[in-house]
Amino acid sequence: MALYLLKYPYRKILLPLAKKMKFIDPDILGYLATFVALVTAFCYLYASDKPQLLLISIILTLFRMTLNTIDGVIAIERGNLRLKGEIVNALPDRYSDIFVLIGIAMSPLCNPFLGIIGMASMFLVSYTGMLSKAIGASWQHHGPLGKVERLIFIMIFSVLEYLQLTGKISKIGEYTYFEWLMILFVVLGQITVFNRLKAQLRECRKLDWIKYRNINKKAIVIFDSQTGNTESVAKEAADALCCELVNVRNVKDSDLSTYDIVFLATPHLGRKIMTSEMINFLEDNHNIKNYALLMTSGMPIKRWFSNQKCIKYFKTKLNKNPIGSINIKGYHSIAKTYKNRPNENDLLDAYLFAAKIYERV
Repeated sequence: MALYLLKYPYRKILLPLAKKMKFIDPDILGYLATFVALVTAFCYLYASDKPQLLLISIILTLFRMTLNTIDGVIAIERGNLRLKGEIVNALPDRYSDIFVLIGIAMSPLCNPFLGIIGMASMFLVSYTGMLSKAIGASWQHHGPLGKVERLIFIMIFSVLEYLQLTGKISKIGEYTYFEWLMILFVVLGQITVFNRLKAQLRECRKLDWIKYRNINKKAIVIFDSQTGNTESVAKEAADALCCELVNVRNVKDSDLSTYDIVFLATPHLGRKIMTSEMINFLEDNHNIKNYALLMTSGMPIKRWFSNQKCIKYFKTKLNKNPIGSINIKGYHSIAKTYKNRPNENDLLDAYLFAAKIYERV
């Protein structure tokens, strides 16, 4: 996943070139990338006799990655983001993967059996990533063996295989480096499948909740936020329950006993515990029947201790335990930790947390 994100800064680098190439249909570049993959496969097939073909395969793989990146940039520049583009972008890529893996698996440098199970693992990774699109969820790119990672591994092991063939290094055990690559694909591939399925099931829970939820209990989300982190988390909770979202500064009703569940969202601030506005709110007797805590924090390690301190403070002031609590990472504007958090996964955590708590009330 982390390497997958590298394509975005790479897109920025290629942007000037893409603007000059706007006259080219991006689909043509996608097909060209597939042809490059086919040529790469032949490099692997004959690399045992001509090791220098492995170095050429690396250059071709880099060229393919560039084509696959720049076609997306051109599509964006041309405003040509159509549904057809998703098919053209995905299917030729699968053919490209097949060509390259067949080239490795059928070469004298790899045991065909290991090549087959390595290819099967790659297919499962790609299939699992696309599976969620069929149910209206987002395409999954979780790693550790996404497309970018696969290509980088192939290039690294191509270098190792070249060095072994030219006598610069020796084999590790009985296997060639390409055989070790297939073993790595199998192991990391299954981990990737698990990670993607886990993410899909979380999205399924949200989609099922939206489809079948029955909001018959009164709920409210009261929040305070300093940098916007907690507000974004609180909005997700309110959206899940289709309920009122109120800044703690604007709470006018001192009696909240009419609500079946009150969600209190706040950052925790170490020694200060939480914002003064939330502390002042808790000083009043709001007669809350049930409450849950949505908290954000941005200081690594210390956030777990301050989280417990916050829960204890709420418990003391409201004279009861929360039904549940969640501690979500948020960007710390001073320490500069957890950049770009809360992210989509964090917000989904907040959404599902609110749904779970609502069902328990």
